[in-house]
Amino acid sequence: MGKFVVGIGNVLLRDEGIGCHVVHALEESALADVEIIDGGTCPDVLQLLGDADKLVIVDAVEGGGMPGQIYRFRPEDITLERKLVLSLHDTSLTDSLRLMQLWHNVGETVIIGVEPRELSWGLELSPELQERMPQIIHAILEELNNTNPKGEMKC
Repeated sequence: MGKFVVGIGNVLLRDEGIGCHVVHALEESALADVEIIDGGTCPDVLQLLGDADKLVIVDAVEGGGMPGQIYRFRPEDITLERKLVLSLHDTSLTDSLRLMQLWHNVGETVIIGVEPRELSWGLELSPELQERMPQIIHAILEELNNTNPKGEMKC
């Protein structure tokens, strides 16, 4: 068992790729006992992780806040619409989390969401999200160190 940080997103759509950009920035830090994974557009990667004491997922989340706002929530906080799944390509992040929890022992799971500004074609983050990278990384490090174990984070 261990700790995982998984970045989810599409780096071809600017801020939609925030999770991937964040995990690449985290790779430059020497985090002991933390596996950092770029999940890209494949939330199915969660099913391959194995047992986890702590799982932190970083993704773009449209919550209605200002661009760069940071949200902290758990999978059970997400209200889901029922939809017909016709293939494994139709699975969502929450579907993948459920499957992971069926196959593996998973401790605390937290999602760090970041409000996007730009979702158009492009490889770079918007200036607002680039400016917020230190705060986003700080929020993840806090989560890994359990210094903020409860509640929603709005920064």
